[in-house]
Amino acid sequence: MTSPLQGEDRRFDSAPAHHSRRKQKMLGQNFLIDSNISKRIVDSAEISEGEKVLEIGPGRGALTELLSSNGNLIAIEKDKWLAVVLKQKFKEKVQIIEGDILKWDVPPIDVIVANLPYSISSPILFRLFSYEWTRAVLMFQEEFANRLVAKPGSKIYGRLSVMANHFVDTKKLFKVSKTAFQPQPKIHSQVVKLVRREPDYKLDDFDTFEKVVKSIFTHRRKKIRNCIKLTFPNLDLDNLNYMDLRAEILTPPEIAELSNSIFQLKLK
Repeated sequence: MTSPLQGEDRRFDSAPAHHSRRKQKMLGQNFLIDSNISKRIVDSAEISEGEKVLEIGPGRGALTELLSSNGNLIAIEKDKWLAVVLKQKFKEKVQIIEGDILKWDVPPIDVIVANLPYSISSPILFRLFSYEWTRAVLMFQEEFANRLVAKPGSKIYGRLSVMANHFVDTKKLFKVSKTAFQPQPKIHSQVVKLVRREPDYKLDDFDTFEKVVKSIFTHRRKKIRNCIKLTFPNLDLDNLNYMDLRAEILTPPEIAELSNSIFQLKLK
């Protein structure tokens, strides 16, 4: 079903020549045109009155149209032409920011809603973890979403799964067909809900944790001992736990335990 916005407002179709399909592709722009999917996404965010909402990459405004009724909406759009038209369309109802989410400082927010560009989903997600918010409903490429929510023992459980788990609980909500977009991407999408919370373990040093996670999953076919030796060649690993296992079976708390042990060795 076509978004009501497209039927009612033709200003999005009057872009200048430079705003071509080629540019849309460069920016990873696949506009959501299914109004049923838009409503499901917004409903899943469970926005309460007075909550501050951030939309990333509103595009032609399919989600913005629904989110604007809740008030307190900020939408950041990188594409200059779309930002201009969105400002005309929503006027005083929405604060439209023309800017790049990878460079913009996010203010304290309650809820984030976004159809993220596939090519930069990971950088955006981990940048968002640096800011204050409560929950997010985000649409990703299906394969990325599956890796994001993967559990220990799965073949797709990896660095993304562990690092995201440090910041949020993740839950897949529903699949979105590629036919829900214009232009159509080559693959399907998945909507995921993220809820902020503290991890169920303590870290002595986050930087060491990041390095350990990267090391053991970059060389996931190797035993952990061999991975750690590559990253921390001067450490004596003989008395550490998990050295003869492989990364994909370790839980996040176990990886945190390993990280803490390595950090303590580094201090000696």
